[in-house]
Amino acid sequence: MMVFKIGLLPIILGIIFLGCFVAKAARVRGKNPWVWGSLTVVVITAMTWQKLPVWSEIVLYRGKTKQSTIPQRKVISLAEANNINFRVSMDGVNFDVPLVYNFKEYNQQLRGWGGVPQKQIEGKKRLAVDLIKIDAIFPDLSPLKEENLAQFEKLAWGQNMHASITHMRPWDHYFKYFFEELQRRPDLPELPGMLHYYDPSGKADILFSHDHPTDELVRIRCADENFFHSAYPICVVETSYRPAPDVALSKPIGKTIFSLRYELPSQYIAQWRTIDQKLKSRFDQMVSINATPLP
Repeated sequence: MMVFKIGLLPIILGIIFLGCFVAKAARVRGKNPWVWGSLTVVVITAMTWQKLPVWSEIVLYRGKTKQSTIPQRKVISLAEANNINFRVSMDGVNFDVPLVYNFKEYNQQLRGWGGVPQKQIEGKKRLAVDLIKIDAIFPDLSPLKEENLAQFEKLAWGQNMHASITHMRPWDHYFKYFFEELQRRPDLPELPGMLHYYDPSGKADILFSHDHPTDELVRIRCADENFFHSAYPICVVETSYRPAPDVALSKPIGKTIFSLRYELPSQYIAQWRTIDQKLKSRFDQMVSINATPLP
């Protein structure tokens, strides 16, 4: 039955299509297409009837052989992911980024990661990158684990930590063209030391650590909940990250500094300094080949 459904059907359809081709040619020559088309199908079937099952088996076998030779990408389980790092380098600093910090690519149906190229796992060379992203869970900023898997899957995407570091971007352009459009507001008591402004065009509260461009600037942008009515309001924190010199083994850090960006649910905004320190510590643990084991 399987041979008939898979292997024989294409051959039968091929004979019918050949009959249709002959019928079309007969019509062009002014002859009866039905007679010539049907005659072609009958003659070919009568001549090949005994060989059709054999041919169908060949078609079925070749189809299975071809399918089996297609390389299947391995699904990496959570247990295996604990021992897999992405070896990358950015601005001369080496990072070993654990796969368990990549929840975005985790497939809940496969119960693992199915889209990771094998070359990235087995590669011995470090790939130079322009961006490093990680996903974690509040409040401890832990990566994906067996004990928090259900919590990761249950929480909305906006309620998990999504952070990235990239090349340092100066703030000069922003202060030259956008800062003057902001409206000064009274500072917020829950965010001491931060200057409070409001962006009327972007409908957002913006808090600054400085009122001038500097590499140490911290900017926190929180969407105006009275305007957007989001179910999961978040704030976006933009600051800098400088790897701790004692963990940067690839070369002396010197003035190497990165731009750090992460999304913070507004419910955690008052704790941003503590979360900021934890997050930078996570990146420190990823620096260099001999990275510190992660909790």
